Amino acid sequence: MFKTQAAPMRRRFFRQGATCLTGLALALTGLTSAAQTQDSSAAANRTFVAVSLLGDKVHMITRQDKTGSLLDANLRESFDLKGGIFDQAALLALEQSVRKTDAKATVFGLKLASAKVLGEPDALLDGKRFVAPAALLPLFQQTKASHLLLITPHRGEANVKTVRDGLGMGRLEGLGFYIDRDTVMQFEQSSELSKGYLAPFSYFKISVIDLASMQLISQKLVTRAEALLSRRKEAVADPWAALSDMEKVEALRKQIMEEISSALPDLIAKS
Repeated sequence: MFKTQAAPMRRRFFRQGATCLTGLALALTGLTSAAQTQDSSAAANRTFVAVSLLGDKVHMITRQDKTGSLLDANLRESFDLKGGIFDQAALLALEQSVRKTDAKATVFGLKLASAKVLGEPDALLDGKRFVAPAALLPLFQQTKASHLLLITPHRGEANVKTVRDGLGMGRLEGLGFYIDRDTVMQFEQSSELSKGYLAPFSYFKISVIDLASMQLISQKLVTRAEALLSRRKEAVADPWAALSDMEKVEALRKQIMEEISSALPDLIAKS
């Protein structure tokens, strides 16, 4: 059982999240599903199908030290934030990045009812071979897609960025927040100290797949986690309060979009 002072606040945040963000989800729907109109020369240009399997799950990882053990002792809790907000952000970033890089390319953003529709994300790649789900094959044929842009969760060691160095213990995966209530931190350009921090994190893979050969062409592992300090009265008692409910969601959306926008031009240049 996950017992912390912030537990009621976390539950309230995720209960209200889907309702608060419904308007945002609807606003993004038309943008992420848009595709450029193919002309008579489209066959000579690249056609991308974009799929994001980040899903709705948000992880809460609270640092816990365990003396004399190398095992990950962190407390873990997960919540589902309905509405596909994060996958829509990823699709939007993929589409925008492709069009900025290759104006002649066609982009089809595929919105799924669930990140599990295609099975386990890790099973889609066997080494560098793409194991295409049967459900996607008709879509590839219909769109005459040349490439697949695939976003999937990644699991890796915690590496929380601060003004000093990397912090954090254990492993992080997908999207969420790392909470440290013990480490003493110093505000940037100030001698003021703060106990603990909140770190939004985004751990995922960006994969570019050649659909003619069903081979992975390029891939980027995103492991972004940034410590946030706050002078808010509530945050002094608990780092979880460093961001409001909506700010927490926006922090994750921002990380997703920035990382994809930064990495994708180089990745598709190799295709």
